[in-house]
Amino acid sequence: MTATTMAADLRRRAHHLRELAASIEAMPAMSLDRNAGDETWHGQRPLLCRTLLARNQQQLHRAADELRSHAYRLEREADELEASARHWLAG
Repeated sequence: MTATTMAADLRRRAHHLRELAASIEAMPAMSLDRNAGDETWHGQRPLLCRTLLARNQQQLHRAADELRSHAYRLEREADELEASARHWLAG
């Protein structure tokens, strides 16, 4: 596999990770807190439900951020591969 092919593969993977992060943040569960007040929750623990929802949403946001961070690292690796290949071919 050539450096160019490997770099293209890394960029495809990075693109896929960004799409996955966007799909996580677009999930209906991510807007539940904006669409549900105290009257929505049944039972005696609406505060517990809101707290758990907020915690779960934070975990999902963190996961999306980690996916984007990993995508960034993959693209930097692709840049380095391409730069090395250019340097090697020029040298």
